[in-house]
Amino acid sequence: MLHEVKGKLAKLLATENLLIEHRNVETAQFDVVRRVLTLPVWRIASESVYDLLVSHEVGHALYTDSRDWQKEDKWKDVPHSFVNITEDARIEKLMKRRYAGLNKTFSRGYTELQDQDFFELEGVDLSKMSFADRANLWFKIGNYTNVPIKRGKEMEIINFIADAESFDDALEAARLMNEYAKEMTPEANITSPPPQKGEEGAEEEQEPQPQQQQSGQQSGDSDEENDNDNANEENNANEDEELGDSPVDETEAKTVTSLDDKLRQLANLSDDYISYVTVPELDLNHVVIPATDVHEYIETSWESHKERFSQIDYDFMESKSYKSFKKESAKEVSYLVKEFECKKSANSYARSSIARTGVLDCSKLHTYKYNEDLFKKVTVIPDGKNHGLLFVLDWSGSMADIMIPTLKQLYNLIWFCRKVGIPYDVYAFTNEWNYKACRVPNIQKKEDQLYIGDDFSMLNILTSKVSNSVAEKQMQSIWAIASSFTCNYGYCPPQMHLSGTPLNEALITLHHILPQFKKKTGAEKVNCVILTDGEASIPSRTILLQRDWEGVPQIRNRRITDSTFLRNLKTGELTRLSCIYHKFTKAMLNDLKSTFPEVNFIGFRIIGSGSSYNNMIFQYESSYDEQQKMRTQWKKDKSFVIKNGGYHSYFVLGNQVLSQDSEFEVSEDASKSQIKNAFRKSLANKKMNKRVLNEFIQLVA
Repeated sequence: MLHEVKGKLAKLLATENLLIEHRNVETAQFDVVRRVLTLPVWRIASESVYDLLVSHEVGHALYTDSRDWQKEDKWKDVPHSFVNITEDARIEKLMKRRYAGLNKTFSRGYTELQDQDFFELEGVDLSKMSFADRANLWFKIGNYTNVPIKRGKEMEIINFIADAESFDDALEAARLMNEYAKEMTPEANITSPPPQKGEEGAEEEQEPQPQQQQSGQQSGDSDEENDNDNANEENNANEDEELGDSPVDETEAKTVTSLDDKLRQLANLSDDYISYVTVPELDLNHVVIPATDVHEYIETSWESHKERFSQIDYDFMESKSYKSFKKESAKEVSYLVKEFECKKSANSYARSSIARTGVLDCSKLHTYKYNEDLFKKVTVIPDGKNHGLLFVLDWSGSMADIMIPTLKQLYNLIWFCRKVGIPYDVYAFTNEWNYKACRVPNIQKKEDQLYIGDDFSMLNILTSKVSNSVAEKQMQSIWAIASSFTCNYGYCPPQMHLSGTPLNEALITLHHILPQFKKKTGAEKVNCVILTDGEASIPSRTILLQRDWEGVPQIRNRRITDSTFLRNLKTGELTRLSCIYHKFTKAMLNDLKSTFPEVNFIGFRIIGSGSSYNNMIFQYESSYDEQQKMRTQWKKDKSFVIKNGGYHSYFVLGNQVLSQDSEFEVSEDASKSQIKNAFRKSLANKKMNKRVLNEFIQLVA
């Protein structure tokens, strides 16, 4: 059985967004204060038993009072096991009343537990058991097992338990049961023997009067249904004398202990335990490096090394290639703007409505005899949503060869944003900025959280909050640094060097960056674009561990396993994590989508030549037909789109395509066939770029 399915069942039964945990614990339990339902991982429990126990614990979640009743004078002497009996009977009755279908669930579950002798009743005479045990069995398996109950005081207490509606009623029933148990203990009988016949206080035996017997016969003859209802009670009456003679410790409830012990044996307490983690609370002042600080550091670093620069380095920093690319990409940016405005206008028109103004249209007055609509109309077009774009750029070592092609795609989108007035921010994730600097803790480390190292940073390298001239200077600086990765000249400031691939850590910070971005920009529709070229390492999780030689427990790191769940405290959703790289990232993206349903998450994956695209197809697509379709598209366009990779759309692009110019260039002595092939290649590249950009605009607009 899937733990996630049973967790959702518990939430539906509780009609509350409970926190559900499946842990390697001995018994099911519910924290009524924190609203956390903890369920054991049973090794051989059937679905009936599982549903029974889940429903039972949900009953505690809904109806059990969270107060500490043992501190109240009225109940402090009542055994906890007695309260378990009366409260279990009450909440199960209320759950059956609320959900009629649970009657069968409880019946099947307890029948199966009884068949497996969970109450340890095999070979036991039920009449020899304490009243607490018999009361417990009466409410759990009494529908199909003859549980003997005495007439008089015992049946009164049973009825009191059955009628309990509030938690105080259950406590009062447990108190009455405890008082009766004290009266019936052998010690009480020895110290206070019953008075003998003829002594003061003794009751005289009375023979039944004929009228009473006759009345009973008439009652039995007139109401057959009443006989059926009282059959069990009359059978119990025949055993009253036997029950009274049994030397039983009435203060014990062995069936409660037996059931608990059996369920503990059923629980899986192996080392491969289930763990739950949450996204840590980050201090963005330590994680996010503002654009002003990034570019101030770049300028200062270049200035300090100015005397080492050659003329080639100066020309390199002027980035003539950047200016040339900007001029060439003007048409592509204009195409993006046109498609965006068309799409936005189409959406506005689809939402438009026609309404009457209340002003007469004088041109229609002559039609008043046959036309009822004489008023002017107006078309109301609702205002479009404010858009925003958040870019996350992979600043890892494997991006060195394709950083410039990636920046080309990114810069086209940035120029598009500036033309249509869309706010944007570009963050580069890296472990290099704080690697040699004085590290400040990013988080206050707590138990059961995803761990983020203190060297992790999100560099806000570009932003829309600056003027056009400042934006151009910043883009040119980033271009110059990216160019230095693939040539022997140029200078890259040390803290801007490429690092590992902390993509998953970047996804964690988006839980904090996205709300901040929406608040500052006022954007209603945000699109988050992630540009990367590979899989990311999996972060560890934190645990509280005290080793033998340590005086106090310490926060330690442990690896993520397939039995680790990410708990979303905002939505209450549980997401199973994986120790496989791409599956872990997919789980993190799914968690982000559930937290921010109004945000589109778009991925751009740049891969090298060879068969690496096949790995992507196998990882994300199981259907053979879809795999063949993707391979065909790759051979034709060197690109395809994945829809089930965690992103809303995951664009897979070949780096050789990004590196190619779509300009039509041939040598002076080119033949006709060479000119024809170059022209066809130029058109194909333009079509591919437009096809990808058009699908991107469909998502953004």
